[in-house]
Amino acid sequence: MNQPQPAAALQPAAHAVATPRWRSVLAMLFVAVGTACMDGYPTEDVSAIDALDMTQAQRLAQMNTLGSAAHNQRRWTYALLPGCVLRIDLDGEAGPGPAFDIPLLGSAVRVKTDKADDTFAVEVKPASPVAQTGVSVLEAQQWVHAVLMTRTLLVVEKACADE
Repeated sequence: MNQPQPAAALQPAAHAVATPRWRSVLAMLFVAVGTACMDGYPTEDVSAIDALDMTQAQRLAQMNTLGSAAHNQRRWTYALLPGCVLRIDLDGEAGPGPAFDIPLLGSAVRVKTDKADDTFAVEVKPASPVAQTGVSVLEAQQWVHAVLMTRTLLVVEKACADE
């Protein structure tokens, strides 16, 4: 049943002693490669405050921050008018354009990819039955900016409905 093992079988094999050294060398290599690959990561953090925890003024400030940073050739500014109407000013390559207003109550907000100029448009489609298409309220070069704007707009609209 249980036979005694020869003394040689109880000794660790030569490769078993070398294995921990290779593991530590491999671990150090992974750390070095991981550290070297950190270039290219964002140097700025995205706002850590959730739009649900903000006031309407803070949400509007976040929208204006996104509007100024989302695209290097366009600057979007926003104001919230009575009745939950969003006023949008766009300064683009052709200079400032006329301001336009969009009622937010009951509107639909979505992100749409524009492959022609490699941007992400945030569109708001008013609840009005005459509104056939959405109106672009932001064009972002990074998807994360478009998604953050979409979420902020949805929370602004929800807060207006709750008032």
